[in-house]
Amino acid sequence: MEKIITVSLAFDHKEEGTILVGANPELDSLTYPEIETMIGDKILLKNDGQETAYTVHSIQISTSLANKKNIGISIGKKVKAEDIQIGSIVCSLKKE
Repeated sequence: MEKIITVSLAFDHKEEGTILVGANPELDSLTYPEIETMIGDKILLKNDGQETAYTVHSIQISTSLANKKNIGISIGKKVKAEDIQIGSIVCSLKKE
């Protein structure tokens, strides 16, 4: 299980559902396909000793002028943004 991001923002999108947004400086040097492969089809959201698995619906990655990556992960409409704790850790849930 690899850490992907720390959630700094969660919001609800009409079509995509809930989107988790965050950054991880360790991923700034990776390409979009490398990050997408690392995330995979499922993620694990960790906070306060709880872990919940979610299916990834889509991934959005933007790069700032300072070459820093911001990663958005859509987890669908089964959970609302207000139920996501800011500061939660998102990890990949790929079979190794």
